[in-house]
Amino acid sequence: MTTLFPYQVSGAQWLAKAGRGLLADEPGLGKTAQAIAAAAAVGAKKRLVLCPASVVENWRREIKRFDWKGHDEHLWRVESYDMARGRNFEFLMGIGYDLVICDEAHMLKTRDTKRTQAVFGKKCDGVGGLIEKAKHVFLLTGTPMPNNPSELWPMLRAVMPDALIGLKTGKPVAYWPFAMRYCKMERNYLGHDTIVGGKNLPELRERMKPFVLRRKKSDVLSELPPIRFDVLPLAGKITIPPDMADEVAAQMREVQKALEDGGVAALKAIAPHVATLRRLTGVAKVAPVIEWVKDQLDGGMGKIVLFAQHREVIENLYQGLAKITGVVIVSGSTTDRQAAVDMFQNDPLVRVFVGQIQAAGTGITLTAASDLVFVESDWVPSSNEQAAMRIHRISQKNACTVRFATIAGSIDEQIQRACARKLEDIRALFV
Repeated sequence: MTTLFPYQVSGAQWLAKAGRGLLADEPGLGKTAQAIAAAAAVGAKKRLVLCPASVVENWRREIKRFDWKGHDEHLWRVESYDMARGRNFEFLMGIGYDLVICDEAHMLKTRDTKRTQAVFGKKCDGVGGLIEKAKHVFLLTGTPMPNNPSELWPMLRAVMPDALIGLKTGKPVAYWPFAMRYCKMERNYLGHDTIVGGKNLPELRERMKPFVLRRKKSDVLSELPPIRFDVLPLAGKITIPPDMADEVAAQMREVQKALEDGGVAALKAIAPHVATLRRLTGVAKVAPVIEWVKDQLDGGMGKIVLFAQHREVIENLYQGLAKITGVVIVSGSTTDRQAAVDMFQNDPLVRVFVGQIQAAGTGITLTAASDLVFVESDWVPSSNEQAAMRIHRISQKNACTVRFATIAGSIDEQIQRACARKLEDIRALFV
């Protein structure tokens, strides 16, 4: 089993002891690993993970990584929220899981959505929901309250009802009394009461205190390495046009042989000969990366840097991300590179930087972010190292995470793992 950091050990112990609780650590502190360790600690026999589709594959990999004795399907099942509330709902209800982990639990903030009711029940009291028979329920999110305190009610009512006990009734407080107590209301132009903020928050904080654990990066910075490298497995498929099938198959064989013969160094030598495979692989990662970025931003992650190689990949990333957040791009055709960098560094609404490795991988500072993803990596390790250091510079105040996105189960996964290992080796030797 992979070793946990000390704060992760204490977090897993807290979850196991709480039985039902909310782990609200800031993004990047490894809530997944803590929940897996806690599941082992409580000895749950039937374990259900509910999460966004973008991280289903990552959860499966992390279970194998952190719970190598118990990753068979008899103990664990990982489902996206959409699949769990849809065609698989009756099947999952029939199993009756004794542990349910809800990742990115802020997605359950609205009490009357099908997703929330599938997990928590129609009245958010657990009855008829996937948590109904669960002795243990672990909620994981870096942003438990994206907008206002009323969004906490479904989680509290379903999982931690003791936090809602009314002094007079001795029963959990219903939604509207909760909202009236802890939310500021204003009447809009239609004459309807609208929630505009929170009130009595110290009281609510005390109510929740036994059931919530939150640590910030600054709290545990001394326990974290200054920079970490990992692989980000994504669900996806490389689409190969029929007229290119033979060409791409031959390129896959060439890549496989190069990896076996000499690793990343051998890849560099054959790079010009497998251009079609590289481009198609990059294009295949665009949609799942955009989905992952959206989920991470919604979950409280700060700014994110993305690096890629091909113009088509970079432009598609930019266009897709521009629909959900502020984004800037630096490629070979960018005329004012510094203006884009300044916007990313200083404008809180610009949350994503998309850069072409050769154009943006040197000479700039992107320390407004502490998370970087290589959507495509360079097969020259030093180029990846230079690009990764855009976020890991003197002005950086947080521990950094560099991820290599990969299509799970494809030849790309082997490539990106090799690139990640090589970059980690470079940093270990020369830093």
